[in-house]
Amino acid sequence: MRILLVRPRRLDVMTVFGQIVCEPLELEHLLPACRAFGEAQIYDGIVEGRAFTAVLREFRPDVVGITGYLTQEREMRAYARLSRRTCPGCAVVLGGTHAQLNYRRLYWPEVDYVFRGESVEDFSRLLAALDRGERPAGIPGLCAREGAGFREEPYVPCDVDRLPMPDRRGWEERADWYRYLDWPRISTMKTAVSCPFSCDFCYGRGLHGGIYQARRLDLVLDELEEIPGETVFLVDSDFLVDPARVTALLDGLEERRIRKQFICYARADFIAAHPDLTARLCRAGFRAFLVGIEGIRDDRLRAWDKGTSRGTNETCVRILREEGADCVALLLADPAFRREDFRALYRWVRDMGLRYASVQILTPIPPTPFYQRKRGELLSEDLRKWDLNHLLLEPEHMGRRAFLRRYRLLMARLVWLGWRRGAYRFVGPSYLAGVAGKWLRRWRTLA
Repeated sequence: MRILLVRPRRLDVMTVFGQIVCEPLELEHLLPACRAFGEAQIYDGIVEGRAFTAVLREFRPDVVGITGYLTQEREMRAYARLSRRTCPGCAVVLGGTHAQLNYRRLYWPEVDYVFRGESVEDFSRLLAALDRGERPAGIPGLCAREGAGFREEPYVPCDVDRLPMPDRRGWEERADWYRYLDWPRISTMKTAVSCPFSCDFCYGRGLHGGIYQARRLDLVLDELEEIPGETVFLVDSDFLVDPARVTALLDGLEERRIRKQFICYARADFIAAHPDLTARLCRAGFRAFLVGIEGIRDDRLRAWDKGTSRGTNETCVRILREEGADCVALLLADPAFRREDFRALYRWVRDMGLRYASVQILTPIPPTPFYQRKRGELLSEDLRKWDLNHLLLEPEHMGRRAFLRRYRLLMARLVWLGWRRGAYRFVGPSYLAGVAGKWLRRWRTLA
């Protein structure tokens, strides 16, 4: 059996300019199981220069597995259509984080199965049934075409400790694509799933059945010993949850003499409450903390059920600055903003001495509680606009164009402020020339 795993092309600001691109980790987890059934390869539309249909004709897959995020829904369907047209007999399977919570949106005529789960063992059960020419049955989270509809099996969260080690043999070949801002050639790793907190606008808290589960530390350390690259991006929704677990991980890094740089997501209240542990993290190689600051007004933070305050956020920033690490401040532009709110965000970033700050427009992402409250007010149903850079709710105190103009001006000012403070120095003539070359190579890959 031949299996083609696909990450869709995504031509947006992040992937076109390449400032944040991660490896296809979810497909690398599946790859060992797929190779147990025959030939398998990954087609990564974000970095590929080959046309997708050319790969289909050459490889002739029996199974095409397509992952994707919310904003890639249109591309997921395009890849499914091309797969069905080019290889009419193949089974088309959709999966990933978008499929897990929004699976009924993906019941397209070109699709045979929507796999909601994360379990590689259950995915192997699906492949085994297809290899035998049988209809799969009883697989948790599998939605299988049956006549004009789909038969749905209940979703059951898997034990993430049973996930196999990712197959990263293709990492080196594509490593020049992978970066997080000023940190090039990054590897990506996950040490926990879902999130234990309750921010009502956050998609990640609903994953894994809404149940937070951290992987066993010995498995995490085993993977860190094998992972390529000098910088590891820990993509847990929040890496800093349990002080005892963080301490044990640091002990393990020392005992095994693992020397890496790390980037991770973190909450401001954890850092503010644990300055000594944060200092130890920084000494161990943690260079950047992506902190969901979200807002600088306590009333908004309370409304979003964030569980932090402006004072906590500022304490967090000061601690990281004193330890020589970067706080990458993740902020929100609320459609309730007035003109002075945009100016206040800029002044706050400037006065706190930050180099990196990203502002995203508050967006109701299905099926979060925030989305359920606001779904009747949406300005568009085009999922490409769910990239957190488009307005999906009517601004309360200015017109749409005025809001977007002020938002874009704020982003430009923050980038310029960061550049003056030493950030974004990877952007130069040679880098931009490389971006142009990569764009041209990818332009006609979805054909």
